[in-house]
Amino acid sequence: MSMEEFDFTWNYRIVNCKSDNGGEDWYSLQEVHYEGSKPRGYGAPCNGVRGHGSLREVWKMINRAMELPPLQEEDFKKDGQDEEK
Repeated sequence: MSMEEFDFTWNYRIVNCKSDNGGEDWYSLQEVHYEGSKPRGYGAPCNGVRGHGSLREVWKMINRAMELPPLQEEDFKKDGQDEEK
């Protein structure tokens, strides 16, 4: 399935946050926000949910994130910069 098949404005994805680890690989589960199908930003790593019942839905989203290729920090538009791709 491609991202175009989903109408997400956000989802969970694995992001390689090298800047958090001195330039070395550092993969973490992040909430990623999109403009259309392009990733535009991500927040703090996912580490909890509001209620036990919602954990099942979050778990499904995490499993989906594991099926997709990791995003790189370079995949995100920097503030004040236009995307080069």
